Amino acid sequence: MTAAQILGFIGILLVVGFLADFLFRKTNFPDILILLTIGYLIGPVFNLVNPTDIASASALIATLALVIILFNGGLHFDFAEVLSNAPRAIVLVILGVGVAVATTTTFAYYVLKWELLDSLLLGSILGGTSAAIVMPLISRARVTHEVSTILCLESVLNSPVIIVLALVLLEVITSGQSGVEISAVGLAIGLRFLLGLAIGAAVGFFWLWVLTRMENEVYSDILTLAVVFTLYYAVELMNGSGVIFALVFGLMLGNGIKVASSMKLKRTKEATEIMQRFHSQIFFFVKTFFFIYLGLIVTFDKLSLVLIAVILSTLLLLTRYIAVLLSSVGSRSLMANTGILTVMLARGESAAVLAQIVFAAGIANSAMYPDIIIVVVVTTVLISAIGIPIFARKLPEDS
Repeated sequence: MTAAQILGFIGILLVVGFLADFLFRKTNFPDILILLTIGYLIGPVFNLVNPTDIASASALIATLALVIILFNGGLHFDFAEVLSNAPRAIVLVILGVGVAVATTTTFAYYVLKWELLDSLLLGSILGGTSAAIVMPLISRARVTHEVSTILCLESVLNSPVIIVLALVLLEVITSGQSGVEISAVGLAIGLRFLLGLAIGAAVGFFWLWVLTRMENEVYSDILTLAVVFTLYYAVELMNGSGVIFALVFGLMLGNGIKVASSMKLKRTKEATEIMQRFHSQIFFFVKTFFFIYLGLIVTFDKLSLVLIAVILSTLLLLTRYIAVLLSSVGSRSLMANTGILTVMLARGESAAVLAQIVFAAGIANSAMYPDIIIVVVVTTVLISAIGIPIFARKLPEDS
C-alpha cells in the first residue's frame, strides 16, 4: 500500500470507530463488536491486511492500549469512590482469579490431558479480566457508579497478579524446577503492586505542582502523556507494576483539588477539562485500533480448538457467577447487579501478550496456547459486549 492509501485506510477506520461509538451511545449496541468484525473482515476474510505483518507489533499495540486506557480511566475516577470500593474489588479479584485459574486448570488437565504445570500456566494466563476492554465497555453502560468502579478496579488490579503468576510458572516449566514457592510468588506480586502505587502517587503529587507552573503552556497535555510513557517504562524496569502506576498517576491528576486539601496544601491544580478531552481523544484513537487489531489476529483454522475455547469460555462464565455471588455478600446493590458483574469477564491484552511469550518459549503444547487464548479473548469479549444491553440497568443520566 502507498502512503496515501495507508492514510486513507486509517481515515476510514477512524470514521468507522466514530460511527460505532455513536451507535453505542444511542442504542447500547456495543461498538467493540463492530470493531472486531471490521478487523476480522479486513484480515482473515478479505486479506486486505496480513496479520503476520503486524504480529511483531502485538506487544506494543496491547501495551499502548493498556497504558492509555488506564491513565484515561484514572483521570475520570472519583477518589472517594475508589477508596470506598477498593476492598470489595480486591475480594472480587481474589475470588475471580482463583475461580478462573481453577476452572481452566481443571479443564486443561482432565479434558486436554495436559501436564499439571502446563494446565496451571493456561489457567493463570486466562485468570483475569482485561482493563483495556472492561473499562471502555462499562464507561458507556447505564450502571451505578459502585458497579462501574468495582469492575474497573478489578480489571486493573488483577493484571499484575496474572502476569507475575504466568511468568513465574513459565520460568519453572522452562527451567525444569519441581515446584513453585507460593510465598515467593506472593511477595513478587505484592512488591509490584506497592512499587507501582508508590511511584504513581509520588510522581502524581509532584506533577500536580508542576502543572501549577505550566498553566499557560499549550503542550502541557502532550508533556503529561510523555511522562506517563516514560515512567511506565521506568516502573516496569524496576519490576514494579506499570499498570498500577498509570492508574494511580491518572487518579492523582484527576483529583488534584481533593488530594491537595487532604495534604493541607493551598495551591494546586487538577486535570482540566481540556486535558481530559485531549486524553479521551487519544483513548478513542488507541481503542479503535486495538479492537480492530484483535479482530485481525483471530483465526478459525482449527475448528477443534475453536470449540475447546468456546466451551472453556462458557465454563469461565458459569464459575465467575459463583465468585460474583460470594464477593457481593452483604451488599444489596451488588446483589441486584450480579448479571452485569458476571458477564464482564472479557479477557484481553495481557492474555494475548502472554500467549505470544509462551509460544516463543517453545514449551510443550506451545503452539496451542495462542489459538485457544485468542478465541477465548474474542468469545469473552462478545459475552461482555452482548451482556451490556441485556443486564445493564436503565438509569437516569445523572445516576
